Amino acid sequence: MDILSLRLFLRIAEISGITAAAQDLSLSPASASARLVKLEETLGVRLFNRTTRAVSLTTDGEVFLPYAQEMIEALETGLSAVKGQDANAEGRLRITLPGSFGRMYVVPTLAKFHARHPRVSLDLRLSDEVLDVVEGAYDLIIRNAPLVDSRLIVRKLASDRRILVASPAYLKRYGVPATPDDLAKHQCVCLAGATKWTFENGQTVSVPQSFVVNDGEALRKMVEQGLGIGVKSLWNASESLKAGRLVEIMSDFPLASNTAIWLLYPSRRIMAPKVHAMIDFLIEQFQPVPPWEC
Repeated sequence: MDILSLRLFLRIAEISGITAAAQDLSLSPASASARLVKLEETLGVRLFNRTTRAVSLTTDGEVFLPYAQEMIEALETGLSAVKGQDANAEGRLRITLPGSFGRMYVVPTLAKFHARHPRVSLDLRLSDEVLDVVEGAYDLIIRNAPLVDSRLIVRKLASDRRILVASPAYLKRYGVPATPDDLAKHQCVCLAGATKWTFENGQTVSVPQSFVVNDGEALRKMVEQGLGIGVKSLWNASESLKAGRLVEIMSDFPLASNTAIWLLYPSRRIMAPKVHAMIDFLIEQFQPVPPWEC
């Protein structure tokens, strides 16, 4: 498997044409076709669907694509290091991040990132599922959860303070709980599987499951509507708190939490410039004070 064949594969995938890709790399169409066949034989899979009118990636080709990009980028980074040059951030950057956090705090900053690094294209996967950075061939993961994967390099992006909130209308109708024990007398809106709330003083309370939902955004809206008391991350509730739609309660009894906003990436010796650029950019946006605490 040689570098020119990998470059050819990437170029064909980009422009969906073998002849045009061959011309871009100063190859004859016959030579390009032979290289592509040899690459497929080496991998043992068919990379492209070919017809007289079009060329498109097969499922196997789509799986192999980010790995081929990674190999080329690692080579270019190494060559730049040998020559004593700083490699430019370029290529496709695959990121997975939590849906709500991504929409609220990351997506609004991407125009600024693109202005700084116009040769980096972004492939974003917004999902609250904990996706595998290695199996998914992601360059970078933003995760809002406890850490369990030792294969990854980790950097803390921001803290994730959890608070108890309710709407002013709910508190006017049912009163304000003063201690964790008082929660038993109230309606509570819970995330599915999170009906026990633990406090920093060591106390754990099984709260009434008045409403259960499996989506954080839906939970916040239900609490805003006065359906009950809920646990929310400060980053998610901050705008509602500022607007008066939510009120923090029981601040004298802070919730215990082992989560934070983390940046995770595969533990490779060489980090692609595009990954380094995004990490530096995100650190700049969220440190030393994250936007929800400003």
